[in-house]
Amino acid sequence: MLFAILRKRKKMSNKDTLLEQAAMSAAGLEQGHVAGIFGLGLLIIIIFASLRMKQITWAMLLLLNLTLFAYLMKLTVDGGVDGNGILNADGTITRIDSEESSVASGVSGRLPALS
Repeated sequence: MLFAILRKRKKMSNKDTLLEQAAMSAAGLEQGHVAGIFGLGLLIIIIFASLRMKQITWAMLLLLNLTLFAYLMKLTVDGGVDGNGILNADGTITRIDSEESSVASGVSGRLPALS
């Protein structure tokens, strides 16, 4: 999964790369921090494995795999955003529908009558 994530990050467009960096900056992280956190997690897993603590080792491996999978899915979904949406810094997608924008611009603040 780590290699798939690195491959997806290489294929990202400049816009997606900038949005990813903006989201990380908003969270207070830099690229070096993410690599350090990943390395520290692996080190902790190796320490618990060498101490033969099976349950916590498997739990941490599962947590690491789930985290990597979630991030891979985030990259996949963000890469699939078409031209009708705006990707926000927090990862949510704001859809822009041409029908809704034209209807909203034609209505002058009043609600339609219910029948």
